[in-house]
Amino acid sequence: MPDAFSIRTTTERDWERVRALRVENATDNPISYGATREYTLRMSEDEWRLRARRGEAADATSLAAIDATGRWIGMMSGQVGDAHGADPVLTGVYVTPEFRGRSHGVADALLDHVIAWARGRGEQLRLEVYDQAVPAGRFYARRGFTATGRTRDLHLLGEVPGAEPLRLVELARPVAS
Repeated sequence: MPDAFSIRTTTERDWERVRALRVENATDNPISYGATREYTLRMSEDEWRLRARRGEAADATSLAAIDATGRWIGMMSGQVGDAHGADPVLTGVYVTPEFRGRSHGVADALLDHVIAWARGRGEQLRLEVYDQAVPAGRFYARRGFTATGRTRDLHLLGEVPGAEPLRLVELARPVAS
């Protein structure tokens, strides 16, 4: 049986909780956050307030999964378009380690909310995933995402100059299904 949790959009008032979960994210898996822990810790309050406000934006969403005790256990975000097109893009995917997996239902519930948000904003929902992130790849495949053929290199914000880039693969799925 899935754990008891709720999902809601973030507001600017949530900036400290957004920061805490994203620091956890950058500590646990900097690739999924796109920045090193050190870089993330140096971000200003204004930057965190901006990220938290995304839940209130017309062209973006930011969702938090919160357990029965009030602990933030996951986040996902979406935005309308990027450099590769106008369709919605899934970003900022993170679930705290002890709440990962289908049995907990956190990632599925967050994704259901992002897909619902994306409807009417484009034909498909796109995302980029690290090509070595096998569990994430399985999750997205189970949820109907397929490779588009687009890839790109990623350098983490705050990483050592000259570090080997990581390879991201773009996936997409229709938002109507």
